[in-house]
This record gives sequence, structure tokens and C-alpha cells, in this order.
Amino acid sequence: MMDILVQAILVGIFVTIAYIDSHTFQTHIFRPIFVGPVVGLIMGDVATGLAVGVTIELMFLAVIFVGTATPPDPTLSTAIAAGIAILGGGGTELAVATALPVSFIGQIATTFQNTVINIWFMHRAENAISKLNTRGLVLNNTVYPMVTNAVLYGVPAFLAIYFGADFVKGIIEAIPEKIITGLSVGGGMIGAVGFALLLSTIQVKKFWPFLFLGFFFASYLQINMIGIALLGVICVALYYYLKIDDKNANA
Repeated sequence: MMDILVQAILVGIFVTIAYIDSHTFQTHIFRPIFVGPVVGLIMGDVATGLAVGVTIELMFLAVIFVGTATPPDPTLSTAIAAGIAILGGGGTELAVATALPVSFIGQIATTFQNTVINIWFMHRAENAISKLNTRGLVLNNTVYPMVTNAVLYGVPAFLAIYFGADFVKGIIEAIPEKIITGLSVGGGMIGAVGFALLLSTIQVKKFWPFLFLGFFFASYLQINMIGIALLGVICVALYYYLKIDDKNANA
């Protein structure tokens, strides 16, 4: 079994890589459903990591980044919640209780990064461009912002895994309740805004019945998000094959 120090270091490195991916290649290794199993693999309990990742993925499924509004952070919260759940003996109850407040810590870090640190690097990059300094442009536009991810996210993940649940609890309790409440309300509104943006893309009236069908199943039959997603796949398949048959009949 790996030493807790090695595990904490590996989790911190992976979290840093996940955030770099979210800012560059967007392969989505930063999503909870991927982060949970990887942290579980590092800490020797993939099953608990997967259970935590799936649970938190459902919590943040409708939360998207809209403009300058930063939603609660799912990546850091999943890594820390999965680690704490495994260290605490398994189970998703502790993870879910930890994930939401930790996501607000990640939200604060992301807001600070986007509104202060990245703007500072942007001005430095513009200055490098004016001086035709390609090395300075690369450093300030690529290297330094990626290193910042290690400080803002990798280090907290390392500390949380290494020092355990009591350390995380102390940080959460140190944050003023007004800040947590405000971020919670704002994060909840972002999900609604994101859903409204998705609805605005449905320009063809014949697709609206599919929306109402999903709403009916979710609201009145209490089908969860996975069931709704499967229903969507079925609807797409039916629409596709019916259109093919219609084209063949007309031909």
C-alpha cells in the first residue's frame, strides 16, 4: 500500500493536470466521473472513487460556465471528497457532505484566477508582444498560467489528502457563512441560466415535444438524469430511423 504522502502528491499532480486539460485540450478528464475513479485508483479503492465520482457528476450535471459567472468547482471537490471518503472507510455520504462546501472553495480560487491572476498574465503577454518577445509571450500565455493551477488546486488537494478530513473541515469553517451562502445562491442560478441557453438553441418547433417529454418523465415519473439521458438516446434513434424510412418512401 502506498504511503499517504505519495498518494497525496499523486492526487495533487493529477488535479493539476486535470485543470490544465480544462484550460487547454478539453478532453474532460476534469469531470467528476473521471476524477473520482482516478483518485480511487491512486488511493487503492476504485469502487468508492467511482461511486463518489458518479454521485458528484449528477450534482454538477447542469452547471456550466456562463460568461464571467464562475460556478461551484466540481473537479477539486471530487478529488478531495473521494479521498476523504476512502480515508474515512468508504461510502458516499461523507463525500457528498464534503463536496459542496469544497466546491465553493474551488469557486473562490477560480474566480480569483480569472479576475486577477489571468488578467495580470494577459497584460504581461501584451507587453511581450509589443516588444516582440516571443519567449515572454509563451511564458505568460501558457507556462505561468498552467503553473498557477498547481498552486491554486494541486496544493490544496495535496494538503486535504495528506492532513485528512479535519484539515478540510477547518478550512470550510473558516470561510464566512455569508460568502458560502452567496456563492451557493449564485451557483444555483447558473444552472438555470445554462439550461435557458440550451433551450434557446431549439429553433425548430417540431423538437419541442421531446423537451416536454423529458420534463414529464423527470417531474411526474421521478426518472433520474441517467434515465432521462437514455430516453434522449431513444428519441434520437427513433427520429433518425423514422426520417430514413420517410426519405426511402418518398424516393
